[in-house]
Amino acid sequence: MSSRWACAAVVLLLVFHPAVSRADIQIIDSPTASTLGHGEMRWEIGVANEGAVTTSLKVGAFERMYFGISYGMENALGRGDWELNPHPGVQLHVLAWDEIGLPSIAFGFDSQGQGEYFTEEQRYERKSHGFYGAVTQNLLGERWNVLTGLTAGINYSMEGKRESFDLFAGVSSTFGRNFSLLLDYDFGLDDRSGIDSNYGYLDFGVQLEFGRGNHIRFLLRDLLGNYRGQGQVSRELNFFYLFRL
Repeated sequence: MSSRWACAAVVLLLVFHPAVSRADIQIIDSPTASTLGHGEMRWEIGVANEGAVTTSLKVGAFERMYFGISYGMENALGRGDWELNPHPGVQLHVLAWDEIGLPSIAFGFDSQGQGEYFTEEQRYERKSHGFYGAVTQNLLGERWNVLTGLTAGINYSMEGKRESFDLFAGVSSTFGRNFSLLLDYDFGLDDRSGIDSNYGYLDFGVQLEFGRGNHIRFLLRDLLGNYRGQGQVSRELNFFYLFRL
């Protein structure tokens, strides 16, 4: 088995080489080690199940850091009363290591979870990452003009029962300038409350970019049916708009 992995790594290095270009600051939920440029602002809107809407604003500072604030509600679209999240989420992300040809390393904090908020458990359907560390390597396949970002990390959520550390990983491949495929996985090691089925959360996305930093994503969340064992895939739309101060 180890020889197969070694062969796969050799093939990958022959086809791709480390890239100077940076991938996005997130795969789907998994943070990458990339950051926003100084003075850049990114406005994000996500539309999910049962009319849920989450919006956030992130601001880049000093070329190595961004901070942000987010807020969400259920039933923002459709019928029924709005169900507001109990508090806003906050984000802080610092690029700690960034050398050409080597993996980048970043640390941060994010208190914005995903999905329904359970008041009694004091947590979201998917816990926020909380404190995290992320390692990202960007690879460029010049022959096909494909930029691939590989990300992995460890995190400790501050929501609900603080059971253990968790792991996450993701990959994004951008073909040309406008089209990307996204794959994200949250191991769910810190979630044994009966809300999930211990499969972890596997998400897939398609991204179209229009203008530098502006894009729309269509997501298929929970392909493994991890949430309460329902086996139902969640369909979502995310919109991103980048502007500069």
